[in-house]
Amino acid sequence: MQAAVEPVSRERELNSLSILTVTVALATVTMTFGAIIAVFLIRSETRMFWGHIRFPNVLWATTGVLLISSAVFESARQRLKRNDQHGFFVRCAVTAFLGILFLAGQVVAWFQVLDSGVMLARSPHSWFVFLFTGLHGLHILIGLAGLGWLLLRTREPASGPKYQMNTRVVANGVSLFWHYLDFIWVVLFVLLLTWRR
Repeated sequence: MQAAVEPVSRERELNSLSILTVTVALATVTMTFGAIIAVFLIRSETRMFWGHIRFPNVLWATTGVLLISSAVFESARQRLKRNDQHGFFVRCAVTAFLGILFLAGQVVAWFQVLDSGVMLARSPHSWFVFLFTGLHGLHILIGLAGLGWLLLRTREPASGPKYQMNTRVVANGVSLFWHYLDFIWVVLFVLLLTWRR
C-alpha cells in the first residue's frame, strides 16, 4: 500500500513545483503586459496623434483559433491522465498547429495594418497593435517550445510510470502557461478592439 501511495505523493510534489515555477514566470509576464497596458491607457487619453485604425478582421479569427487550441490542449491533458499517450500526442500536435496558425494570422494582421496606410510614427494606436501582438507572439513561441518538447517526449510509447509521471507534470505546467496566454490575448484583443477607437 505504501509503495502505491509514494508515486502519487511524488507526482503531487512535482506538480506543485511545476505550477510554482510557471506561476513565477507568469507573474513576470503579467507585470510586463500590465506596464504596457498602463502606457496604452495613459497614451490613449491624449487625443493628439491617437488616430483611428482599421481593425484587422483576421484578429477575430486568430482569437478563435487560440481559444480552440486551449480546449484541444485541455482535452490532450485529460488523455495523458488516462495514460492514452497516442491520444495526447495527436491533440498536442493539433494544439501546436493551431498555435502556429495563430502566429501566422498575427503576421497577416500586421500587414493589414501596414497596408491601411496608417503611419506608425503618426499613430500610436497602430503602434500598440504591433507591440501587443509581437510581444504576445514571443510568449506563444515559448509555449510552442513547451508543446514541442512534449511532442518529442510522447511520439513513441512511454517507457515506464516515472516517465509518464514526469510527462504529466510538464504537461500541467505547459497547460497553465498556454491557458494564461489565451487569457492575456483576450484582454489585449478587447483593449485594441474597444478602447478609444
